Amino acid sequence: NTQAGAELIGIDSVEADAEMVVMAIDSLKEVGLKEFQIHIGSVDFFESLIEETGLCVESEARLRELISNRNYFGVEELLEQAQVRVTTKTAFQVLEELIGGAEVLKDAKKIALNTKALEAVKRLEELYQLLSAYQVEKYVTFDLSMRGNYDYYTGIIFRGYTYGTGDAIVKGGRYDHLMEKFGKESPSIGFVIVVDELMNAFAR
Repeated sequence: NTQAGAELIGIDSVEADAEMVVMAIDSLKEVGLKEFQIHIGSVDFFESLIEETGLCVESEARLRELISNRNYFGVEELLEQAQVRVTTKTAFQVLEELIGGAEVLKDAKKIALNTKALEAVKRLEELYQLLSAYQVEKYVTFDLSMRGNYDYYTGIIFRGYTYGTGDAIVKGGRYDHLMEKFGKESPSIGFVIVVDELMNAFAR
């Protein structure tokens, strides 16, 4: 796939998160796309729930796969068999419903099982306030069940969707530890626009 993107390196702040989401939105509008949504989630929130299950490596991998496929019946069965505690099972039952506007962040707070989860939701709330100030909130959907396809994502993740494509037209997120693998510690956030998928959307 042909891709074009941008990165903001050296700043770990919610303002930087907002700037990159807004840049992605502006880029799509600039090329003439009118109807699309940027789905935003948090790796920290998702991972905090996974950590609370206490599952072995194999069961955890299966759980991630089930959630990716949105098979929440399978999720419930797996957690039941593993005898995961009730509060954690309840959180996973609610997870599939945490898709929508800013109101889902209030619901996410109710199932935040630890400080890491709560901090993640607070950051998304701050992000929403900034996106509202940029007047782009109508393009934003929160999805707390989102998980990064790559292990290096550390904070917010986002995907852009429109009509006429099977896959995301925008893929992005924060990856604060990726640069360390190349010998330099530096917080980073970036995104790519998947040009082929975008052209498919226009063609259809």
